[in-house]
Amino acid sequence: MQSGQAVALSLSEFVQPGARIAILAPHPDDESLGTGGLIQKAVAAGAEVKVLFITDGDNNPWPQRYVEKRWFINAPERARWGARRRQEAQRALQLLSNGQATSEFLGLPDAGILALWNAGLPGPRPACEKLLREWKPTVVVMPSALDRHPDHVATHAYALDAIRSTQLHCQAYSYLIHLPWSQKLLRRHLASDQLALTETECLRKLAAIRCHETQMALSSGRFEQFATHTERYSLVQIT
Repeated sequence: MQSGQAVALSLSEFVQPGARIAILAPHPDDESLGTGGLIQKAVAAGAEVKVLFITDGDNNPWPQRYVEKRWFINAPERARWGARRRQEAQRALQLLSNGQATSEFLGLPDAGILALWNAGLPGPRPACEKLLREWKPTVVVMPSALDRHPDHVATHAYALDAIRSTQLHCQAYSYLIHLPWSQKLLRRHLASDQLALTETECLRKLAAIRCHETQMALSSGRFEQFATHTERYSLVQIT
């Protein structure tokens, strides 16, 4: 089968019974911030959802220093923090999907995915290719290439590379967490598509975001701003 995309439709038109939606999350919390509404709508429509977490978010020193009241953070402390963030993501995903979504954690280096990509190393590519070949998602949702966080940019690149190498025929969309400076200064989130969330979906998304207690400690105001009635996405050109 040749690589390519279906006719460009709104993301909401692909959220239907029998759909298989793969979500790539560079860190625990991206699944809630970027796709919390989508996960709810997908499950409610009878679609399947799988989330692939690229890192455990363990290289997160300032929140960890604040929460744990420690200054020096070594490998054991980072590992414990990563385990805690995985648990938070699992609770959030349980809440968003009523326990129906599945997930996998790759445990790759937090804040190190772009370095893997630039060095030509496999990184998350094998796991992405395995997911695409075996599960054959109809929709792949990935971070935006415009995101200011290097892990997000690299995850986007790895995801596109995996889709092309497996020649999967699917629709691809991206979500944007860390706005580029141009959009940040304009206070505008530019996207080609969006999902409209109900009040109930907004409240559940907010509750899922609050499951990430380690991140809420210093960023609650910023995080809670993602629980709006609009969840924005952009179509990704594969070919």
